[in-house]
Amino acid sequence: MLSMIAISTMSWKPFHKHHKVKPVTITAVYDFSTFPNVSGTFTTGGALSISGTSTMNVHPYNNGTKAHCVVILVTSKGTITIHQQCNLAANHGRWEIVKGTGCFEDLKGHGSLTMPPNTEAMTGVISRNKESEDHD
Repeated sequence: MLSMIAISTMSWKPFHKHHKVKPVTITAVYDFSTFPNVSGTFTTGGALSISGTSTMNVHPYNNGTKAHCVVILVTSKGTITIHQQCNLAANHGRWEIVKGTGCFEDLKGHGSLTMPPNTEAMTGVISRNKESEDHD
């Protein structure tokens, strides 16, 4: 019950009415041999077309059936930090962009995720200020 409350009360922030909301996919592939701190690569599709390296720090709780994960996507243009709340038993969860650097400084986004083997498959929406839309 507490886990459901924690997931439902994450700070999913509404987008400002002047921001354009666009669909996005983010797919990260990891080597889990160094669990709980793993690394790999990522690609995106839809409104964001970038790729690069990624790290994910997994913080299991609830007897290992749930986890809070911190994902950092790294490109030559900046970084994107994502927080995830995952149900490891069911292989799904939620994600939210909590920070960006470089040309991703004003990027916001959130959505759902699935966890096929060695992969984090995130789908959702992103939004950013008009001035930054041409930088990715």
